[in-house]
Amino acid sequence: MLSRVAARSYSSASIKLTAREAAGNLSSVSVVINNAGSKAGKSGLSHLYSKFNFLNTTTRSALRFTRESELLGGIFSSKVTRDAVVLNTQFLKADLPYYVEALGNTLVNPAFRPHELVEVVLPSARAEYEAAASDAAFVGLEALHELSFRRGLGNPLYYDGTQPTSVDEIRQFSTDVVNASNVSIFASGVNQADLTQFIGESALSQLPGGASAAIPVEFFNGSESRIRKAGESAALIGVPVKTADFGKYESLSVAIGNQTIANPQAPLSQIPGASSHLYKYADAGLFVVSVRGSGAEVAQGIKQAKAAVDAVSTADVSKATELSIALQSTFENPLSFKPSADKVKLDKFNYVAVGDVDALPYASEL
Repeated sequence: MLSRVAARSYSSASIKLTAREAAGNLSSVSVVINNAGSKAGKSGLSHLYSKFNFLNTTTRSALRFTRESELLGGIFSSKVTRDAVVLNTQFLKADLPYYVEALGNTLVNPAFRPHELVEVVLPSARAEYEAAASDAAFVGLEALHELSFRRGLGNPLYYDGTQPTSVDEIRQFSTDVVNASNVSIFASGVNQADLTQFIGESALSQLPGGASAAIPVEFFNGSESRIRKAGESAALIGVPVKTADFGKYESLSVAIGNQTIANPQAPLSQIPGASSHLYKYADAGLFVVSVRGSGAEVAQGIKQAKAAVDAVSTADVSKATELSIALQSTFENPLSFKPSADKVKLDKFNYVAVGDVDALPYASEL
């Protein structure tokens, strides 16, 4: 059941591979298919493709893989981001060859059975979308991306059922994006030499070549959207950011939003429901200041949050940044930029109000 396929030649230069060893008995391997996220192709297509991962392949049924993985005690998942589709696995170290083989077959030998679309993929995608769409902050963030980028990064993250999608479209999308130039592998608790060998013995060695196609990014500022919705309210300010300015806006986000030892009086931490974040993508970013809560709380809080951003000094940024950025750096997303002490004033921004829009202010009132 767990035997490996016959050895094949493998070029380590074809797939971007990052591995590190770690103590303990657990290993994890993540496969990132870059340029395959929601920014690519028809709206919702990437989300549906991600739901096909770990289903039937031409070499193993979904039921067999699930049962075998349960016996081994491993876990697996697939998700979509705006940049990529990410396949995650976690398992005992001794089972590395099995999961490398499974990941390879998922990428290279998917079956794309029509009944899976109807019975598994669409219900799962709809449930994920409906759960997310019940959150006012998510709805606001989606609208903010649409205002800031329109197409590409402005595409909806999840499939909303607006446009019907066929198995043939999903199969073609897979053919277009799954190639050696787009695939990156991150592994923890794994010996890199062993991982390289097992990749060479798996279907991953059969990944076709291909160019990593860039998706154009345009920035738009000064727009506003108001979405009436029952329940919790949310208000969001957003500024599209060039990759060269990530350091500047990450520093600003840390200075105003994170309550840490280095920054115990972060301004947004004093406002109920307020937060700031820089969403970083391959070709652009989106700096967001948001407040969520009741309509009255958000109406007051978003005005206070905007004032807090405008009041941040260069000294505040310098003092808060170094420790906080170090704490945010991760294995998959290391922060390599230098902290910036430049003052950022949000003179022009996009604004979204969701929920009790009768109570929430307009952008001109901030």
